[in-house]
Amino acid sequence: MHMYEHFKNIEHLYGNAYVQIPNSVFKDLAGAIKSRNQTNIQQSSFAYAYIVAVSFLYKYAHFVDIDNGTYIQNSDIKQILGYDKTTKTIDKVIKKNGILDSIGLLKTTKEYPVEVEYTEETLNDMLMREFKTVNTLAVDDCNYSIIKSIVKNRNYEVKEPLFFFEHNGDLGTLYSYDNTHRITLKEFLNFTCDEAVDNIDFMMYCYFKSKCHGYENNVRAIALYKISLEMGIGRDAFYRHLNVLKSRGNIEVNHKGWIMPNDKTEGMEANEYKFKGVD
Repeated sequence: MHMYEHFKNIEHLYGNAYVQIPNSVFKDLAGAIKSRNQTNIQQSSFAYAYIVAVSFLYKYAHFVDIDNGTYIQNSDIKQILGYDKTTKTIDKVIKKNGILDSIGLLKTTKEYPVEVEYTEETLNDMLMREFKTVNTLAVDDCNYSIIKSIVKNRNYEVKEPLFFFEHNGDLGTLYSYDNTHRITLKEFLNFTCDEAVDNIDFMMYCYFKSKCHGYENNVRAIALYKISLEMGIGRDAFYRHLNVLKSRGNIEVNHKGWIMPNDKTEGMEANEYKFKGVD
């Protein structure tokens, strides 16, 4: 299977596909993925990109691609996100009851969605989606036997983004866009199909989108200590990956210098970041 087929097919079928991700996810991941009092930025950025990937596959019911006769497993998603299928170091993040399950962002389930349709009902002025999962298909449904012939793994499990349906005791991100950021399929593929960038670049891009998009000219001043705290990224790594985003034209930065406030303690004025997106 060509690894990107499922995502390309979502693009083909739905055009401007997108998912809404809670803004709190960066802090959640930084807090959950710690080793020796430091966030493992490789693992937390992989976790973030993984959440985005499974969100697209769930929202558009595309874990199983009937058109292409393929289904996507964790090992495939690992490859899409730049790892070898056999890499074990990140398994603790994505396995059943692993980090992403334990902090309540995702749930491992055998009930994968195979169809999605809009209902007549609305929630928050949005048409509600009804997800048909494989176990709700009638055995004589023509898709049932096709799906069963495609999915060779008897123990096939997927991730359900719990935040779609409920988040922090409120409506999930399918029906409430408050405190969320939108990631389009075009943005996701722009990064994952480019071997010159990695998950840290993608997560930083999405972080700046969550912070700056929608503000005047998409510009916002953010203090480095705040970015470091919320993303769990060290200063050196931050500047290294910021240069990548600048060179790709995703972000513009107005670098502020050192300032000497009146009380003679030196401080650093927050840089201004302009979110530009992808072409």
